[in-house]
Order: sequence, then C-alpha cells, then structure tokens
Amino acid sequence: MGGEHSRLSDCEMYEGKQVEIVEKTGEETGLKMKTMDCDWMIPTNQVAHHTEEYENELLVLRRGQTFTVKATFLRKLSPEFDQIYLEFTTGPKPQLINNTKIRCPLVTELESGVWGMKVVNEEEKEVEEVKKAEEEGGEDEVIKKTVHVVTFEVNIPPKTVVGKYETFIEFSTKLEDGSTSKSRDHEPELYIIFNPWCVDDEVYLEDEDERQEYCLADTGIIYRGSANRGPRPKYWNFGQFEAKILDCVLSLLDKDKRMANNPNKWMSRRANPVWVSRVIPYMINELVLVGNWSGDYSGGTSPTTWNGSVKILTEHFETQRPVSFGQCWVFSGVVTSALRALGIPTRSVTNFASAHDTEGSMTIDKYIDEDGDEVDGLSSDSVWNFHVWNESWMKRPDLPQGYDGWQAVDSTPQEESLGLYQTGPAPLTAIKNGEVYLGFETGFVFAEVNADRVTWIVTKDRNDGNYVVSKKAAQYRRAVGKLISTKQVGRDARNDLTDDYKFKEGSDQERAAFSKAHSFGSALDYHKGFLNLKEEGEGITIDIDAVPQTFHGDDITTNVNLTNDTPAPVTVNVSAVLYSTSYTGQRQRFIKRIKYTDVKLEGQGKVTQAFGAGFKDYHGKLSKHQSFRLTVAVKVQETNEVFADDIDFDLENKDVVSIEVAEEEMVVGQTYTVKVKFENPLPVKMGGIEITLEGPGLSYPVTKPISRTLEAGESLEEEFEVKPTKKGLRTLLVDVDSKQIQDLKASKKIPVILSS
Repeated sequence: MGGEHSRLSDCEMYEGKQVEIVEKTGEETGLKMKTMDCDWMIPTNQVAHHTEEYENELLVLRRGQTFTVKATFLRKLSPEFDQIYLEFTTGPKPQLINNTKIRCPLVTELESGVWGMKVVNEEEKEVEEVKKAEEEGGEDEVIKKTVHVVTFEVNIPPKTVVGKYETFIEFSTKLEDGSTSKSRDHEPELYIIFNPWCVDDEVYLEDEDERQEYCLADTGIIYRGSANRGPRPKYWNFGQFEAKILDCVLSLLDKDKRMANNPNKWMSRRANPVWVSRVIPYMINELVLVGNWSGDYSGGTSPTTWNGSVKILTEHFETQRPVSFGQCWVFSGVVTSALRALGIPTRSVTNFASAHDTEGSMTIDKYIDEDGDEVDGLSSDSVWNFHVWNESWMKRPDLPQGYDGWQAVDSTPQEESLGLYQTGPAPLTAIKNGEVYLGFETGFVFAEVNADRVTWIVTKDRNDGNYVVSKKAAQYRRAVGKLISTKQVGRDARNDLTDDYKFKEGSDQERAAFSKAHSFGSALDYHKGFLNLKEEGEGITIDIDAVPQTFHGDDITTNVNLTNDTPAPVTVNVSAVLYSTSYTGQRQRFIKRIKYTDVKLEGQGKVTQAFGAGFKDYHGKLSKHQSFRLTVAVKVQETNEVFADDIDFDLENKDVVSIEVAEEEMVVGQTYTVKVKFENPLPVKMGGIEITLEGPGLSYPVTKPISRTLEAGESLEEEFEVKPTKKGLRTLLVDVDSKQIQDLKASKKIPVILSS
C-alpha cells in the first residue's frame, strides 16, 4: 500500500470500548489484513472535479462532490468482520469537534451532506510478484497471485473545511477470539477546495459560462484609465493553477495572526467563504505585496511592470518575504488568483473616479485658495482616477435574506478596520441601497462609488494663520463612481457594472440611498451650512472641455468655458493650473500655469479661453500613470467671489509593441521562438529598457534587460523561447518599460495542442 504501514498502540478505543491490538498471522486467523496498493485515481477525479489544470502532484478535490478511490487487497473483504475508515486531518491540532479531523466510514448508501464511502465495484485480478533470488546469480522467481480490487465512492460534504489534508486508511478486523486487529497506512496528502458546481456549497454559481470565467479562466482583463478617457484593458496572468500557487494561498491562511490565539476556532472558519474572502485580501496586503504610491520604486519592481500574479505569489512563497511593489490593480489581480485557486468565483472590478473618504462623511473634500492652488494638510480625502478591487460570489447566511451574490472585497491598504487593513465582503445590494450597516466596511465602498465631491475656498485667518472655510466653490453629486467595469464572460470586452452599485445619478432612489448612508456618516460641522446651498444661477459656471485622446509625447490642449449665470456684466480673473498627479489623485509636480486677467463676461454671456501644454512642459514630471489635474479658479472683480472647477485626465501610450509567432499553433512540450518588436514612441532617446514575457501554460515570467538606447522612432526586436505545458487557447503577455516611459503592453492568443 502507498505510504508506510505501522502498528498502533497496544490498547485503543474501538466502537466505544477499549480493545487489545493483537497481531496474528493469516494462518492463525484465516484472514489477511494488509493491502497491496491504493490508487487515488488522480486524472479521473480531477476531471470530474474541474481541477485537472492544477500543476500539483497531489489530488485536488472540490467539496460537495464524490470522488473515487481503488484499493487492492490480498483477500476479499468480509462485511461481517472488517471495518474500513478513511481519515483526513488538517491544521495544527486536528479535532473531530471542529471538523478538522474526519473519520469517513464504510456505509451501504451515501447520505447527502455526510462523510461516507461505499463499495461500488469489486473484482478479482491476477498479478505477478517477483521474488528475488536468495543466492547471487540465481534466477528471480515470478509468483502469480489473485488479488481483490475494490472501488469506493467517497462523499465530501459541502461545508467541509478547505485546506491541505493528511490522509490515512485504516482497517479493523474482528478476530475469531473476539479481539480486534488494526492496520493503518499513511496515504499521500490531498487538497479540498470550494465547489461552485455544487448547489449546496455557499459559493454555488448556476451559470456554467460564468463558472468557466470566474473560476477556471487563468488569464483575464483588469481595466485602468480614467473617467475622462474611458477604461483601457490590461491583460493579466492570474495563473491560479500554476505550481506552488495553491500551497502559497493556503499558507496565507495558516499565517493569519489570529490563528495563534485560537487555532481550533479559526481553522473551522475555513469552511466559510465569507471568512476566507475577508482574510485572504488582508493577508496579501499584510505579507505578500508591498504597496507603494511614492513614485520611487528603487529596490523593487514598478507596479506597472507586472503582467500577472504568478511571479509575485511564487516569489513570496519561496522567500517568505513581501514582494515589492504593488498598487491597486496588482493587489486585485493577486486576490483574483488566490480566491480562484481556492474555488471561490472572483473577478477584478474597476471603479473610475473612485472616492477615498477618510473621514466617513460621504463627501470628498478639497480645499483651494483664491488663486486655485490646492491647500495641503486640510484633508486626506481624494478621488482616484481609478481603483480596482474584487467581487466574490457567495451566499450570506450571516445577513438577512436578499444579500447573496456578488460581494466587494479589497486588498489595497487604505483604511484600517478593527485594527487591520481589510475591506469586505460587502454585499452589492447593501452598497446600492446605502445600507452601510450591513456586511463588512460597506460604508467605505458606498463612498467610493457614490460620495459627493465638494470644493471649498479657504482663506488664512490673519490672527492665528489657520485656514477658514469661506465658501463652497462647487458640489458635484455625479462626480464619482463612473464606468464600473469588469471583463465580460467569455469575451475580451467590457461589462459595465455601474447599475449594480448605484441607482441612476440624480434619481430619487440614488439620493435616498445617499441620505441613508450619510445619516450613518460623520459630517463635519461646516457641512451643515453649505452642502444644501443652491448651485445653479449663483454666479459663474466653469466648464472644462474633455481633453481629447492624447498620447505620451504629444501636446495637451483643451478649452475653458466660462458662463455668467447672472444678468449683470462682470469682469473676472482666470487662473488655470496644471499639475501631474498620481492615479490616486495626489498632486505630484507643477507643470504650467496660465492666467487671464480682466476677462469681460456679459450678462448671461459666455467666454472660451484656450489652455495648452507641450511635451517639453511635462517631460520628466509625470507619475507612472501619466495623470494630470487641471484646476481653474475664477475670481469676480466686482464681488471678490471665487468659483472653481477641475478635471483629471491622463496620457495614453501608443501601440508600439507586437508579438510575432511563426507557427499558427503550438504543441505541448515543444520549444518555440517568439519575437517581440517595439518602437520608441517619444521624441527623445529611450534607455534603461526591460522586456518581460509570460503566459500561463506557455512561459514563467522572464525579464530581459536591453543595454542599448533607442533614438526617437527607432525600433528593436528581441527573441524569447517558450515551451507550452498545457493545451488550449493560451495568452502570451509582454511588458516593455524604460526610464522615460513605462507600461507598454502587448498580448497574443496562441492555440496549443497535444502531440498526435
């Protein structure tokens, strides 16, 4: 039999009674106990359990489903005298009471939701056993034996604790003198994970196409960009089936510091997808990935360089150290990989113009002076160009009815909850209705998609130098939570989820949801006097044209439109200030200011002023995301009133990277050459170039530094070798970075077949 054979202690409990373990030979009892072999039927079981893609030597099973195992015995089993148990144990202190130790008995019929195994087939088989010659040079003796092969069907309940299990098979036989003899064999370990195919599992997902997308797809799309220019797809290698990924994810559950205080309690919670989907994102930001929004990525990898999760999770697992560096889409990609590896349907979701409410007020407050310059230190609120989190599908038996389905979870460390950086799972239904008291951190997610943006004009107090709010410059009720996006099922296209998170902007339902959430918030005192003031017809309306599609290397142009909402003519001074920003909305470098003085506006009149900035203005001042904020402040000379507005936008990269493969399809196990070509898209030299290539089932991430520099418009070609390990339609991903420009991407789908 596979594994070692060991005798138990001389006294042991059997059927509630203490019995003596007696070793007797088959000649004495007429019964032979020892098995010859045990077959876990890994290929058959993993196809049935949709786990054949896992690159693990051990068996991966899904709970809520049966699996098949074959055992070969030297004699026929006797129902009258024999008992067989399969034993499964997981965790540091396995116990029956918390279901981390399982004693699976032999039964006549399997019962739903209960561990059990039954015999489904018995057959005799003749085998040959070679007996080595006793003397050197003698002939080995071939002995033919008749063995009995028994096929068992084993039932795994749908609420089984997920994890890696040690396994044992145990035989008990009543001997003729009434005593009991036992043998126990240690079998190979196996994994048990969640099962979205099982209707009784809390992660059950009815639609097969959705199961293929949210559980089995190992590549996908994460959207980035801005609300101004719209979502831009970034292909991502989730790679949840790659070697070491499942072990890495399970080790994260083991390292949760709460385990040390009460291991039995926390081990039993691994049966609950609500708890697992809360812990994994926290552990990823705690142990796996170092967040960095500073713009300085020395000593690590720039977040824009990553094409997938595999290298991050593998490096962490091998070194047991956090990997540097990540930002929100990287955290989200790793969470998708981890939760899909465990069998929880999960997707990456992008919210454009995403609010970060640090005060719980449901408003995002920005403070500027009368010249339009932002005043630092008055608020930590911000609106990110985009923010990426995750959704996982599960039932919520911990909540009232109506909150099953997609739940928002977030690994990006933003705000602490209960002393930890953790967000979710928050039901989308509760988020949409403003029910911020249901689920975990639901209020924070609600604010991300539905907060109001408020710009305040502040002046310095002459006596103490403190800033005082003098006016609400603008309030935007439709400024956050735009174009909420994820990949469509089965297609490389965008699925808009905005209606899942919020009612139509400005509708009675949307305002009612905001009021409900706001009533549970912590509004600042001065909000009460300003937030409900009339907005239209009060002075000057500023409308900044959307910046047209602009590529890195091109000039930036837009127009500022001013409208006098009053019947009286006025004279205004206009200040337009352009800063580079991080994608999280934080101001980075000053780029350009344009002032227009003594601008005449007739009553109800309109004036348009141009604004522009060239490549030389912004070159060397950009964040990795090439984002900007243009703020316009207008001061009315007659009244000294100040009005303000701003717009966020970013530059795009030209499509200058391509992947070339000579073959129309590849064969598993054969080596191929892939050519990566790219062109310098900037009007300056390009140096410090690195090319990274990867693809699940095609190539582990490989990075190749390029020593030469490229002149403006000059091209380069590099070759890589790939050796497919899996059949199917596979995706190859390439990233090109340099000192001057980053995040140049390309992807190519390649059919892979088995050799004929």
